Amino acid sequence: MGPWFWAVLGYVCGSIPWGYIVGRAKGVDITRLGSGNIGGANVARNIGIQYGIVVTVLDILKTFIPTYIAVHYAGIFAGFVAAMFALIGAVATPILRFRGGKGFAAFVGGYLALAAATNAWGPIAVLVTIWVSIVVLTQMTGLANIVSVLAAVPLHAMPSTKAILPYVVFGTMVILYTHWDNILLMMQGKLEEQRFGNKKRSIRMQR
Repeated sequence: MGPWFWAVLGYVCGSIPWGYIVGRAKGVDITRLGSGNIGGANVARNIGIQYGIVVTVLDILKTFIPTYIAVHYAGIFAGFVAAMFALIGAVATPILRFRGGKGFAAFVGGYLALAAATNAWGPIAVLVTIWVSIVVLTQMTGLANIVSVLAAVPLHAMPSTKAILPYVVFGTMVILYTHWDNILLMMQGKLEEQRFGNKKRSIRMQR
């Protein structure tokens, strides 16, 4: 099976808008609530944290599964292709007229599959620590997302973990693009991300 097979598999899996599906199952349109984002953070804030967790896990799995399968059957390059197209599907799904989430959970799924295949456990531990620490200290998931993907690039520039550097660089560019409005607000000092448990803030950075 050639690269196009893995590209199609990745894109189809990545295009499943789990946040939108879960919202509809609860009788709401998540694209009309909060930030309008279909990611787990917006679902958690507007439908319930348990549903946000479910969506986040499903968003991770929708890239992890095709990437893992591709790596297992065809090697790292096939895994990179599947992960890349799954991430594209996550942020531009045809089901929602080529709109989607901000792609962080989808990026994580592909990253975990590739990192596990190359035994990059050290970088995984470092990035998880960075993400959790920022969320605990600031309750700002978007900020944690941005810092984590930026930190992933130098971590995987080392010879022992550079096998998945192309995916990390590609994913970082996608995440920075989907968070660009939030980055501009941060640079202007105008960002007030809605924190968990606080529904009064109007500008949010969410998955």
